[in-house]
Amino acid sequence: MTATIREARPEDRPALIRLMGALNAFEAEIEENRAGPEAAESHLAWVEGQIAELGGVTLVAEQAGAVTGFLSYTFEEDPGTFVRPDYRRHALIWDISVAEEARGQGIGQALLSAAEKAARAAGIAEIRLYVLEANVRARRIYEEAGYRNYERFLSKRL
Repeated sequence: MTATIREARPEDRPALIRLMGALNAFEAEIEENRAGPEAAESHLAWVEGQIAELGGVTLVAEQAGAVTGFLSYTFEEDPGTFVRPDYRRHALIWDISVAEEARGQGIGQALLSAAEKAARAAGIAEIRLYVLEANVRARRIYEEAGYRNYERFLSKRL
């Protein structure tokens, strides 16, 4: 079944919270510092605030009238001059989630493609995202979509 990709609307909020909760639950299983599904609504509100402040959008995938996935991104700018001027402004994907029953249908790829197209139309030359090292499936999907390691962000628990 194909999905329609569109911008999120206010009436999508319950579905976004559900999908964010599923993402939070999954990440809490693979990374001990992650909050669980109870943080879904507050994290979504934070992302919405970042979009309002920086620009960006939340896209949803809709199938048969139901939201089955979403992707949120903002427009960011690298500080200083260590990055060439034409690459300083970039899109940053904050969250992407596809309902378990809709996985394997290309919805994540469709969301990524739509975000890339919109960013390109806004004059953005690069799109970035964070992915947990332990999220092997997501890393594989991103690599298949042409994403590559840009930086390594290391941590050490004390």
